[in-house]
Parts: sequence; structure tokens; C-alpha cells
Amino acid sequence: MSRIVELAERIVYRAKLKFLEEAALAGIAHAEGLALAPLCPPSRVIQVVAYDGTHLGRVRQEREGGWIAVVKGAAHATGPYEDARTAAESLYVQCILTPPHEIARED
Repeated sequence: MSRIVELAERIVYRAKLKFLEEAALAGIAHAEGLALAPLCPPSRVIQVVAYDGTHLGRVRQEREGGWIAVVKGAAHATGPYEDARTAAESLYVQCILTPPHEIARED
């Protein structure tokens, strides 16, 4: 496969992911406190996490059954956690310990 096709596929994949993430966030934008929404309903394997409408990141169930958390804009995951809620709570703690100017903002 040519490099151009690979690059185009990556661009389309990222655009689709951003669209799905924005749709999930719209569903929890007005929720108070910690809220989770599936990235691709009805599957709950990947969930978008927000706190008081602010996007924190995603949690994902691993094949082994545990859950991992990825802060928005981060390249690494933390975990494993017992369940999605515990992973989401970890995201919240990671974000409150990060200085506000270092948290990735919406474009």
C-alpha cells in the first residue's frame, strides 16, 4: 500500500474518532460530576469521560478484562483498573493534579 493511501486512511480514522468523541461528549455535556458515555453505542468497551462537562479523556476495557485510562492528549495509559468507573475516577484525579495550563483544551 502506498504511503499516501496509508496517510489518508489515518486522517479518515482520526476524523471519525473525533466525530464519535464529540457526539459522546454532547450527550454528557450538561451532566454534573463525573460522567461516562460510550464512544460507539451500544458497545461500552471504550467510554468518553467528562467532569462537569469538561472532557477528561477515555477509558477502555482491555482483552484481559481490566480497564485502562487515557488522559485527553496523553500518549500513555494508566491502569489496569477493576471497572470503568474506577478508571474514570483515576482520570479525574490525574487531571486535578495537573496544572490547568497543561491540560489539553478543546480546539
